[in-house]
Amino acid sequence: MIEGSRAAFDVCVYCRGSLPGQSARAVPKAWSDYLLAAVPFVRRLRDWQTYLSSKQFDNYVARRLNGAEIFQGVTGQCLTSLETARTKGARTLLDVITTHIDDFGEHQDRECAKFKIRPAIHPLLRKRMRQEYARADLIRVMSEYARQTFMARGFAQERVKVVSPPIDFEKFTAAQFTEPKFRVSFVGLIEPWKGFHYLIDAFNGLEIPDSELVLWGGSGTRSVSRYLSREMARNSRIVLKSVEVRSYGYGEVYGKSSVFVHPSLADGFGYGVAEAMASGLPVIVTRNTGAAEFVIDGQNGYVVPAADSEAIRDRLEHLAKNPALLRKMGQAARETARSLTFEKFRDRYVSCLNSLEAKS
Repeated sequence: MIEGSRAAFDVCVYCRGSLPGQSARAVPKAWSDYLLAAVPFVRRLRDWQTYLSSKQFDNYVARRLNGAEIFQGVTGQCLTSLETARTKGARTLLDVITTHIDDFGEHQDRECAKFKIRPAIHPLLRKRMRQEYARADLIRVMSEYARQTFMARGFAQERVKVVSPPIDFEKFTAAQFTEPKFRVSFVGLIEPWKGFHYLIDAFNGLEIPDSELVLWGGSGTRSVSRYLSREMARNSRIVLKSVEVRSYGYGEVYGKSSVFVHPSLADGFGYGVAEAMASGLPVIVTRNTGAAEFVIDGQNGYVVPAADSEAIRDRLEHLAKNPALLRKMGQAARETARSLTFEKFRDRYVSCLNSLEAKS
């Protein structure tokens, strides 16, 4: 987004830490972040930690805002700064990376309850998000699926725009399918609303010799960690690799996989889906995943109902028994990902910014 807007605007960025190759105004950590690291019990109150950290970020930016034509903030982190920007005459764009918070929260609460853990988003933060929705001039979402969760809640069509993220296609080489095992990969947060447990159930029912399920990511809760340890003890073909995919190497993660599964219950997009497709992997995604709109069922992957382990297992079994289909669908997936260019993203994103500027 920063690079996409630089051609048309002078950009000032506030963020945690630093951005490689970018000039940005660093926002210091909140006191709650230090408390989380110092007091083990507080780590369980992750919803409070997220709320307090987001509010501190927002207040810090609000106190330092200068005049601007357009203000863009990330949902949950910009209620006060958005209001401040409006008083200074700016038009406002809200960036929503999930589905509508009521939709996302419903799935998050249900799945977290199964693991008896606190949801990651506190009710107070959800309230702030709804207030941001109401006050922003324009809302940008990452997929048509996410947009429909706003339409279902009465938002005007012209207020919610879809700008899907691009993929740096050249960073990904095509999978060769030469590994001796049929390797199923999951990449992302190992959180209940990501549906990883439905994938594990599907894989446990898969009677395919020399198969393996690799979960690339880390768990932030003890309950999920205990569940993973128990499942890996029962089934040695399930492997957990808590590494950062980008630094570990896309070729090592996607290039040595046979199929990628994204079983999310609520996802505004699902960037791992685009990465897997760029790597020439067939993908299995749920209908609740924004990136599913790029999946043509039966051609470059499969779209299955959310929370349906049997549907995932059936597709995995079909692909495992048809290796030629893996290559064919993988090639089609790679061609689809090739179309997710930065130029298309920039044109749509800058168009949103220009529409706001024209109304000011």
